[in-house]
Amino acid sequence: MKQIITILLSSLVLFFAPHSFAKEADGWVLISDKVVNYKAETDTVEPLAYISERNFSKLKIKVVQGTVNLKELVVTMSDGSTKELKTMGTLTKGMSTRAWTLPGDENAKFKKLDMTYDSWGSNTLSAVGLSKKAKIEVWGKKRTEEE
Repeated sequence: MKQIITILLSSLVLFFAPHSFAKEADGWVLISDKVVNYKAETDTVEPLAYISERNFSKLKIKVVQGTVNLKELVVTMSDGSTKELKTMGTLTKGMSTRAWTLPGDENAKFKKLDMTYDSWGSNTLSAVGLSKKAKIEVWGKKRTEEE
């Protein structure tokens, strides 16, 4: 019986593990994701717990669902340095911002991103299936030796 339980638990871990760890592509790591409400709002995005110690040189935002209007973005690093990022305005599903260079020295780690935004649509449109809340992903590029 213990062997069966062990096999079942191992199977569950193998099935869910790829979904619970950072996705990586060409040095880019998923830092966090966020569902964006239908109203003008300011949110703080912090890195997921298992990547909070990562050192990034660049940051970008990708819209994976809906439409979002990015108004103001301010990134804060662990050394206290901040930078206001120039936004691209309205992004729709599949679009991403350009890659921004992060402030701070080579030892500074990404701490948080303060975002002011609004999303197109409404709860009523969502209820009838015409619009979905926007979902964004925040990606960081790993700092390399040359940077």
